Amino acid sequence: MGVLDWPGLGFARIDEMMAGLPAPWRLVFWAMAAAALSMAIYRFASPQRRIAQAQIEAQAARQALDRYDGEFADAWPLIRQVLRTALHRIGLVLPGVLLAMLPILAMLVWLSTSYGYRFPDTDDTVDVAAIPSSTGVHAELSVMPHQATQPQKRRLLLRDQTGAIAAAIPLRQPVPVVEKRRWWHTLIGNPAGYLPDDSVIDRVDIALPAQEMLQMGPAWLRGWEPLFFAVMLSASLAIKRLWRIA
Repeated sequence: MGVLDWPGLGFARIDEMMAGLPAPWRLVFWAMAAAALSMAIYRFASPQRRIAQAQIEAQAARQALDRYDGEFADAWPLIRQVLRTALHRIGLVLPGVLLAMLPILAMLVWLSTSYGYRFPDTDDTVDVAAIPSSTGVHAELSVMPHQATQPQKRRLLLRDQTGAIAAAIPLRQPVPVVEKRRWWHTLIGNPAGYLPDDSVIDRVDIALPAQEMLQMGPAWLRGWEPLFFAVMLSASLAIKRLWRIA
């Protein structure tokens, strides 16, 4: 597991407690929770009074530049003042923004696995591609027909040129890419596992079916991302106004 994967254990436990709700409503809950948590962290981690004062100074600098009606060369002091106040406000805001992003990043990592894809039905055919294809290795997804509800019974089989099984990797989660362990997996791990380090292929792409949160609209609108970000953005703006966050 990567560093950003650990909060997902808590998210998964809470999500299990809401198992009686449809997936779209659970996703709405997570979007609102992400908005509330991130805005609360930003509010208490940032100097709100100094940010409010910086906003007043920045507005005054812009108004002074707007009122100026002289030569462009003589406007440089006003332009520098506008830039100085803007950069000062960014410097006050940025640390709180970065800190508030951490829980959202952790939640996005967990959501991409829990709400991104699903294992195929037993009768469905799934395209599996080993990369690079020039190695002659053939990859396939093996699902035990009578144990389709058990993720540990799903395996990624790698066959060599003779058709013999070179490796069998249990798929614990529906993840469309399985690859060798890389340095970035210390931050974000692959819950589906990894290819052996000595494997002749670098990755395997699995065309898993995507989960659909909405039953209408184009395919790109039915996934978890549009619904989650739309609700989170709306909730964040409402909380910002309600709490009068600068």
